[in-house]
Amino acid sequence: MAIVALACAALVCSCGSKGKITEGNHGTLDSLSYCLGANIGGGIKQQLGDIPFDIEVVKKGIKEGITNKAGQTHDEAVDILREFFSQTLSERRSAYQEAAAADTTAVFQVFETAEECEKVSYAFGNDIGNNVLRGNFPIQYYWLLKGFQDAHEESTELSQSDIMGYLQKYFMVIRPTEAAERSAKWIEKKAKGFGAKTTESGLVYKVVKAGDMEKAAKSDEDVVKVHYVGKLQDGTVFDASRFENRSKEQQEMIRTSNPSLFDEKGNLIEAEEPIEFPLDHVIKGWTEGMKLVGPGGKIILYIPAELAYGARGAGRNIGPNEALEFEVELIEVKPVTVEEPVAEVEATTTEE
Repeated sequence: MAIVALACAALVCSCGSKGKITEGNHGTLDSLSYCLGANIGGGIKQQLGDIPFDIEVVKKGIKEGITNKAGQTHDEAVDILREFFSQTLSERRSAYQEAAAADTTAVFQVFETAEECEKVSYAFGNDIGNNVLRGNFPIQYYWLLKGFQDAHEESTELSQSDIMGYLQKYFMVIRPTEAAERSAKWIEKKAKGFGAKTTESGLVYKVVKAGDMEKAAKSDEDVVKVHYVGKLQDGTVFDASRFENRSKEQQEMIRTSNPSLFDEKGNLIEAEEPIEFPLDHVIKGWTEGMKLVGPGGKIILYIPAELAYGARGAGRNIGPNEALEFEVELIEVKPVTVEEPVAEVEATTTEE
């Protein structure tokens, strides 16, 4: 939901493995959870301070959203918020402006009933909880909610500069360092697996089916046609060429955004084509790995962070210094065509 994104944009970043959600020790401050909650709460108060949410209900929504115990799905919460903020509230403001023009004593009410306030407040909290959950942070929700409440009451235990300073350090230093250490251990473990091999660059791979090695890619400029599944270290699918291999959330998003692709039962109408790309347009692990299998073959790549997206990460799902797994079916290799140089013919003249 765009409204919550305004408050969380600087914080909900991509991460490679799921963070653990716990209640936390009430007597020991968890800096990350508290600062994250305070930052979200402060941002909402600053940007949506004119909306009289029921904060206790919002907190309930956050807690139940982040622990997957909400009484509504995230999509349902977003629909409630979208309808209220994009339609209901807009119409209500317009009606008030007309009424105020005729009656200066008219009073604008954001929520017309207590039930409406509770409904929107819970959906708002659920949306926040789900966004934090998707960030995959190791969260202690007691401290997240306390930070949120304290920021709402403008009585945080830490100063704003300390809160932002800690979060900046966490995302710029602590989390990337932790990810690098975790990724290195993961790659080391995969390298010891049955049938696994490691190249000089550190790429770990396992050939499931060799394919036609005589037609294997040899140049970085060769074009390959593939089907693939990309996974994080915990097995979460972050990308796939086939719809059936995507996560349920991704499938639902595709169905919603492209309904014409599906029949009445929600099945794809047309078969999905393989993905095609030149090897010098992808991450280093792919460029190297696609030369280790031939057309008709299948390979599993365990790619170290430095051969993947490195310290910058990629999008919402792949954080800094994250090692990745790809299962690839190589359908076809199209070798780069090198044009032979045209021999220059020396011009001759004939004197009469």
